[in-house]
Amino acid sequence: MFELVRAIRIDVATRTAQARATVPETLAQFADHFPGHPLLPGTTALELAAQVAGPLAEETVAARGDSRWAVLGMVRSAVFRAPIALPAELLLSARIARVTSSSITVHVEVHAETSRAVTAELVMHMMALESGSFAAALAERDRRLAQWKEAWT
Repeated sequence: MFELVRAIRIDVATRTAQARATVPETLAQFADHFPGHPLLPGTTALELAAQVAGPLAEETVAARGDSRWAVLGMVRSAVFRAPIALPAELLLSARIARVTSSSITVHVEVHAETSRAVTAELVMHMMALESGSFAAALAERDRRLAQWKEAWT
């Protein structure tokens, strides 16, 4: 898809994560949103939030001795409080609200400049890791997450 997240910090003990993302106005997929006044699409803000919630959920499960892959299963609620003008530097935060055997509910926020622009509740479905067809995707995910963690410091 695209790589906009630049750094991430995950704290399993407090069940929280923070990330930084940089969104340029020059990406082709944003050309029509809106000409002359580029704004970050709400779906992209939610995707960025899920990219923070997923690793937080995975590491929380791993700390309990289980290996599972987090996949966005549902946007339970989302409130778009302010438009995000592009280009934008974003701070994303995530906090685990509830853990079940098959899903983790995460409260997320997207901050642009000094305002909280988006708040949402995401349900991450936790899938059993299987070798084989997903091996390459999981390896790429692990590589990218390691880069983001290193960049936070």
